[in-house]
Amino acid sequence: MPGMVWAVRMRDLLKRDLLNTARWERTGWRTSGILLVAFAVTLGGLHTMLEGVGWWLWCMVLVVVVLGSGVAARWAGLGRWSPLVSTLALAATVVTRFAADTAWLGVIPTGDTILRFRTLLVDATYSITWQSTPANADVPIQFVMALGIGPLVLIAEALAFSVRLPALTGIPLVAVFLVPGLTPDAETSGLAFIGTAASYLWLLMSTQRSLGSYRGLAPALAIGSIAVIGGLVLPAALPSTEQGITASEAGPSVVTGVNPIVRLGEDLRRTDDRPVLSYTTASNKPYYLRLTTISDFSQDGWGPEQPVLDRSNRPHTIPRPSGLQADVRVREEVGFISVGNLASPWLPVPYPISSVTQLNGDWLWDKDTLTVASNTDLAIGENFTVRSHVIEPTPEQLQRAGTTVPDGVEDYLELPAVPAIISDTAREATAGVDTNYEKAVALQQYLRSALFRYSEQTPVAEGYDGTGVDMVGVFLERRAGYCIHFASAMATMARTLGIPSRMVIGFQQGSSTNSPGDSKIFEVTTDDLHSWPELYFEGIGWVAFEPTQSRGRLPDYANPGIAGVPAAIGGAISGNAGAPRDDSGLDGPAAPSGSQGSGWFVSGQWRLLLPIAGAVLLVIVLSLLPAGVRMLRHRRNVAGLRSGRGSAMLAWRELRATATDVGLALRRTETPRETVERLRRARGMTQSGRDAVSRIGAAVERERFGRPSELADSGSLADDVAVATACLRSGIAGPERLRATLWPNSLVNRNGRLAARTG
Repeated sequence: MPGMVWAVRMRDLLKRDLLNTARWERTGWRTSGILLVAFAVTLGGLHTMLEGVGWWLWCMVLVVVVLGSGVAARWAGLGRWSPLVSTLALAATVVTRFAADTAWLGVIPTGDTILRFRTLLVDATYSITWQSTPANADVPIQFVMALGIGPLVLIAEALAFSVRLPALTGIPLVAVFLVPGLTPDAETSGLAFIGTAASYLWLLMSTQRSLGSYRGLAPALAIGSIAVIGGLVLPAALPSTEQGITASEAGPSVVTGVNPIVRLGEDLRRTDDRPVLSYTTASNKPYYLRLTTISDFSQDGWGPEQPVLDRSNRPHTIPRPSGLQADVRVREEVGFISVGNLASPWLPVPYPISSVTQLNGDWLWDKDTLTVASNTDLAIGENFTVRSHVIEPTPEQLQRAGTTVPDGVEDYLELPAVPAIISDTAREATAGVDTNYEKAVALQQYLRSALFRYSEQTPVAEGYDGTGVDMVGVFLERRAGYCIHFASAMATMARTLGIPSRMVIGFQQGSSTNSPGDSKIFEVTTDDLHSWPELYFEGIGWVAFEPTQSRGRLPDYANPGIAGVPAAIGGAISGNAGAPRDDSGLDGPAAPSGSQGSGWFVSGQWRLLLPIAGAVLLVIVLSLLPAGVRMLRHRRNVAGLRSGRGSAMLAWRELRATATDVGLALRRTETPRETVERLRRARGMTQSGRDAVSRIGAAVERERFGRPSELADSGSLADDVAVATACLRSGIAGPERLRATLWPNSLVNRNGRLAARTG
């Protein structure tokens, strides 16, 4: 008896273990694990546009929550409700992470939670607009990532389990993979591509093996390979987001992007000079127009700071710039500026401004830089009036500033570790002078001397086209470049000498389109894009200099030809300040005429939305290929029957193919009568369907063993096929019917090869 009891207990334990194993298999844990790996690798490709790893860890939390809650739901027998369970788990995670203090019990959202989310969206727009790449994934950006990544994981989980079409999980994976390629200053990662492709193919192979055979392995590999090739080719075929020229209803013009330094060189190298804006001034005198200041200097180069746009800082009235003493001469100027298609979040204005009126967009001014910017609008088509101060300090006033650095501008002295050539050159160029003003003029004249040459092509050809400290060092050694290199070199050397500095991106004065004596209209084109340094002096504030060879105009206070301005001394070499622009010789090939390339595309939001939509559409089309092949074969078979050229065997093969598609495992060893009996008992079969199946089976037997006069009319067999196949498809549920349509099993024979034909 004890032995019998032990045997019964062991049987029950084994039975329960087998049941639990089967139950665990039904949860899809293996598929979920592979999806987890696929998203981990694909999300890792975003490292080209985001700093650190915190954002990746947060995204992986979202992936684990969605996939893990789906596994738990299927384990509990709630497979039908797993999408809802995963969605609720995702929502609870997002609420807890970003707005737990506003939610009931820290999980259930309230009205305050919605307000918090709206604030995060606004802050994210602000952060994305103004950060350079790679960006800091701050809290607002992580919130937006949750809104994007979370639904993509939900879609992948639903496609893999609810619809049972794991091949379509490539859609959300491709959507994530393409993001860096559509972002300015970022690029897709080759390692991420290889990892995404490998994990995707692993998923397809694993889902086929889980069925107990390799029936679908060949088509899975075929479609997976097509999707992988599409993911490789598509980013190269999509319109580039790095183009400096775009097009809209206002015509072609300039796109400044997040970091205008990246685009400036590309625009200057174009041979198709295009108008950007025009302006008039009350004095008929031209002036520089600033877009933004560049003051954040790191080892990788100069970059724009995120401006502080206070909602109360409307540009109707702007106070006098800080640090400007009353005894410094200021001339008031009024200008009217008409902007063309300048796709920039910065407004082109002189410095310093006192008011900007007649604007249509939502524009604000930044208190630190006096630039005018918007988080929601672009400068395209703006026509406005701007009042400004023209600051005209005397050389004596600049000399009195001495070497004092006032409180509040210490940040403009920050420097990374710089090559010795930068600091050594700065000391040599300013040898024998004492005040910051004298040093600034000496640096300017050194860079404008005959030692240097203006060239837009040489930095590209020789690999130092940038503003990083190493690039500045190479520029000082090679002594050839364009405005970015001259401006960054002077600003960097000024900081090594203890002079606060920053760079400015904007436009030169442009050229007059009127004859002398008339009211002048100044036209600014893409060729007038420019960069120059500004240095800070006690009692005066920010003062512009022009170190670029053959470009721009020297201000009076920095022109050694005017009385009182320090002459070029120390290491500076005077002369050649007006050297002609040189783009020959070592400057490399010039840009081909009219080479806008894919930049001639639509502007605005559609410029990014259309490539994403195209990527998704391509994956969908590739995933629909099996369904298209099956549909064409079905129509061919039915058309053959209705034309009278078909046979009973053609109707029989079409019937068996449909049965295979809906999941009936028909054996080749079955006789037609055995198959007919199985089909008559299939779900969804009505009496008319059973009769149709019987007539098709009988026609097959007569065709095989009967006389020719006994053969059935193929036209009537076409009607029977239509009735029988409709019944077979009606017997399966919606998700299963969708799988049968999109992933027809009849395209694969039992050896795992693509079926040559079904009729």
